[in-house]
Formats: sequence, C-alpha cells, structure tokens
Amino acid sequence: MAGPTFRGGDQKILGSRGTTGSPDNPQAPFFTPGPLGVGDGSKASIDGAGVNSPPYEFIMLWKERFVAQATDTYLTPMVGFPVEEPGLPDGELMFGQDIRFGTRGGQRKSQSVGTEESDLRKKCARLIEVFAPDDDTGMAKRLMDAFLMKRHTVRLFEDDDMNESIAKHPNFKSFSSLVLSAPGTPGVNTTRVRLHQALKQANWDINAIPFIGDLGILAFNKGDKFWGTEDFATGLGLMINGVQYALVYATSYLYNPMTGTYDLHLRFVFYDVFGLDDDDLDEYGAESGWNVFNSQVGITAWWQLQHQFNYAPLVTRAVVTRKYLNVPAI
Repeated sequence: MAGPTFRGGDQKILGSRGTTGSPDNPQAPFFTPGPLGVGDGSKASIDGAGVNSPPYEFIMLWKERFVAQATDTYLTPMVGFPVEEPGLPDGELMFGQDIRFGTRGGQRKSQSVGTEESDLRKKCARLIEVFAPDDDTGMAKRLMDAFLMKRHTVRLFEDDDMNESIAKHPNFKSFSSLVLSAPGTPGVNTTRVRLHQALKQANWDINAIPFIGDLGILAFNKGDKFWGTEDFATGLGLMINGVQYALVYATSYLYNPMTGTYDLHLRFVFYDVFGLDDDDLDEYGAESGWNVFNSQVGITAWWQLQHQFNYAPLVTRAVVTRKYLNVPAI
C-alpha cells in the first residue's frame, strides 16, 4: 500500500507574530460540544467517519492565508489608514469620521464642558475612573495616556494585556466559534457558509475554500454603562466597545483522513478607532459641565480635544489566536 500523500505548497507555517494566544481547546466526546462551542473528536471520527477525501491523502496549509473578514455595518468609510496585513486591497482599512481630528469642530457643535485645554484634559482622563476602575492591568490608562500625548498623526496602539483580555472574553469565544461553525456550535446559522462548511464543500482542502466576507461583527460591551459593570469597569468598553474590522487568518491546518478530523489554527486581528464622531457627542455628550454625569463630561471633553484642539485619535489593533483541534470532518 502506498504511504500517505500530501497536498500543499512549500512549507512556511507562520506564527502569531508576538501576540497573546488563547489556550488550546480542551477535548470532549464528539456528541458533546466543547467548552468553547466546538464539537471535538470521538471514536467515530477516529474510525474514519466523515472522510470525503481520497484515502490516505493528508491536506496541509503551508502558508498563512486570509480567509474571512467582518466589517461594522454602521461604518461610513471616509479615510484610509494603512495597515500591514496580508491580503488587504490597497494595504489599508477605511474608517469613518471618528478618525478625523482638527480645530474646526466648534463650528458644528455647541456642546462644551470648558474652553481651557488643560481643564479638558483632566475631565477626559477621568473616564478611566468611570469606565475602568477594575482594570488592574493599566491597559485602559495606557491608551488614554497615549491619546493625551497630543500627537498630530493617527498612530497604532497595541497592548498585550488588551489581547489577553479579549482572548478570555465570552464574546470573542462565541464569535470565534461561529467563524468556524463546526458541528455542535451553539447559535450556528445553517443558511450561512462559514469555515467548516466551506471546508466541506472544498473536500476539506483549505487551499481551495472561497473568501468569506460577510461575518457578523463583535463588540465588547457586556455589562451596564450606568452602573459601571463588566466591560464598563474593566476598560474594554471604553477602549473598543464595537469592533470596526475583524480579519481572520488561517495559520496552520491539517486534515487527517485516517481519523476523519482536522486541526485548524486561526489568527484574529481586530481594528477599531479610539476616537469620537459627532454622533457620539449627540448621544453621550453634555451641554455643559453642570448637573451631568462624569461620563458625559469626559466624553464631551474627549470630543473637544479631538475636534477642537487637534488631538489625533488612535487606531487600536488587537491580535488573538485560537486552536480548533480534532474537529470532525462531517
């Protein structure tokens, strides 16, 4: 009998480029979904159930591949921001008004909580006390401090603690499970093609799957803004809240026809803008600094600094990896 054969190109398995990875997905019997919503391997798959490829033909991914993307449906693209991510058209992402800054904002809005720049800086900084009192990593303060440095160019902000917080977040775990949508995943929409369905249609060859561009976006907004709970106490609600872009890269893949399972490693890259637009001011701002919540004062001060005092916002970039092991190819 001929030995195992392989499909793929020259070997070049790329890592997570220095990011914080999530723990390996623990295994459970096939008929019970795993703890992160992914059905795991069983004796049925080990015996070869669900094999749709020719016998003894292993399939591997040798080079990182851009496989899926989610984009905020409320985003009105206005300004391009260059990013170094493989596979992006023109090497940039388009953002809305929240990435703009300058000195002309006062011509549109009358909301104000002060006219002195130093006073506005203090009021803006108090947002950390309001929305990140439980942040024992300091990630939210580091982001706010970077904004208050007053740069005149939009810069990228990355933080290992932010990556780790996202990796542990239930919204990320749910989102990443639905990106794969393997059998047993809670909340799977059977009418949509996700990675598992695309793999099945391509006879488990990840090199032949089409790009998936209609993923639903995720947010880090668990908890209550008024009472300051969960994400509005740990800082993620202030730092990111709704993600504007999620880029998904396959970094490793092995289909094993002898067990009827595959292993898949994904790298998730999230982009958002730490900045405010006019709609944010309309919804959360204050007419003055009197008889309003500190959150309203801080948000108005933030908007004023960005649009009246030329404080450039930041683009947050978070990277998290996840491994899906022994997924049944059925």
